[in-house]
Amino acid sequence: MLDIKTRSPFLFTAILLAIIGMVSLIPLKGILLSLSLSSFQAEYINLSIKMSMLALIGYMLIKKWNLNVIGGLSAIYKWEFKSLNLIPIYLMLLGIVSIISADLTKIELPNIVLLLLSMLAVGFAEEFLFRGVLQALFIKKYISLKSGLFLGTFIPAFAFGLFHLFNLFSDGPITPVIIQVVFATFIGFFFGAILLKTNKMIPLVITHALINFFFSIQFLPNFNSKVTQEPASLSSILICLPLFIIALFILKKTDKTKVQEKLNKSF
Repeated sequence: MLDIKTRSPFLFTAILLAIIGMVSLIPLKGILLSLSLSSFQAEYINLSIKMSMLALIGYMLIKKWNLNVIGGLSAIYKWEFKSLNLIPIYLMLLGIVSIISADLTKIELPNIVLLLLSMLAVGFAEEFLFRGVLQALFIKKYISLKSGLFLGTFIPAFAFGLFHLFNLFSDGPITPVIIQVVFATFIGFFFGAILLKTNKMIPLVITHALINFFFSIQFLPNFNSKVTQEPASLSSILICLPLFIIALFILKKTDKTKVQEKLNKSF
């Protein structure tokens, strides 16, 4: 596995996506439904458990391969440019729009807590694996190139986008999933850029979780709103495109020497 890490991050990416796929296919939801849980509870407990497993795998890889510094989990570098973490707040606000006209009195607090915890699990899993592990490996591979920071950040972000192809197993339409791959790539690229610039992973996890949480509130049982969120469309790509553009500027202003210094402390 060490050779895969240092010599072939593409092969490791394929293996990682396969592992994620196998975890996602574990028939846990059926077992939970047999315990007389509601469909919502079974779905999100299932999601929480599986994503917690993946988060643990990501964390163990970061620790085992000493990727704490480049992965943003080290105290060596302070949290810099904190305001960058606030840029995606407009995505949270778009999610909140669905709440404005909703009757929240029938929503049960345990379901809200379950939704929030599951989104935190998703945030930890996806950030640990794709930014903490994959991005570190690809930056190591391409840092010597002129476009090394771009490639090292974009390729893991694209893998993050491809990860959303697993949503095809939900028997929904294909087009929204393909669109999701694109805008997830944009978001992942932005997260990767600010990880390099701010030096910290946990704020990313929280931002990631809150975005998912506010866009998922509509799925709570007894949620009733006059404002409904449509499936992913081309407008979703346009909404996330500014993050991709901003990330390009962030990378341009990122000190490559400092990134190399982090790599030297990690590998």
